[in-house]
Amino acid sequence: MSSEIDFKALRQAMVERQLEARGIRSEPVLQAMGKVEREGYVPSYLGEFAYDDTPLPIEEEQTISQPYIVAVMLEALDLHGGERVLEIGTGSGYAAAVLAEIAAEVYTIERHERLAWTALARLQRDGYSNVQVRCGDGTLGWPEAAPFDAIVVAAGGPEVPKSLREQLA
Repeated sequence: MSSEIDFKALRQAMVERQLEARGIRSEPVLQAMGKVEREGYVPSYLGEFAYDDTPLPIEEEQTISQPYIVAVMLEALDLHGGERVLEIGTGSGYAAAVLAEIAAEVYTIERHERLAWTALARLQRDGYSNVQVRCGDGTLGWPEAAPFDAIVVAAGGPEVPKSLREQLA
């Protein structure tokens, strides 16, 4: 008996049971989340749990959001392809990878240097050449790349900084 994990089957089950069954209808989001290999964006010792309906710990005492929350946030952006998106809070790079499957360009900012460069390495490994990663203060946005069609804040404070509002197209 093989002990290998069928990640493709787990990914498909996640899309059907966690996303579609709970009302996610955006076809671009469902397709992207069915394609991106989430197990590559969590610590290797947690790979078998990558598609569980729960956040998981990553580096720097941070977490990767549960798949359903990622889907809800990205569905709210109403992306159809061709957009320029700014993500605040890169984390492991998973949401940026999902965004990269939909949007033309993704700019993502992470305040923890180790997370930023680990995410960049993962995104490059997976061939996402349409993602730019920066280590810095997400509340400042990325003015030199603005305007953006959408901004998603995966990690942030109680209000949207004026600097981010000014960078929306």
